[in-house]
Amino acid sequence: MVSRPFSPETQVTPIQVWPALSHDLRTRVIGLLAQLALNVVAAHAGNEDTAKEVAHADPTSTPKNPFRPS
Repeated sequence: MVSRPFSPETQVTPIQVWPALSHDLRTRVIGLLAQLALNVVAAHAGNEDTAKEVAHADPTSTPKNPFRPS
């Protein structure tokens, strides 16, 4: 891989970077992106479960017509 000096004015697109990466680096990047995607899905699924639990939870406030013994 050829190292080039960095210039703030130079813009490099991903299509220019990807071919310059070694096979090992490409494999590592793909693995990291897959792990990131899995973490995002797992976090999203965890949030849905919490939201469902909260939506179905019993209210903690007192009822409007409390039981009054006679």
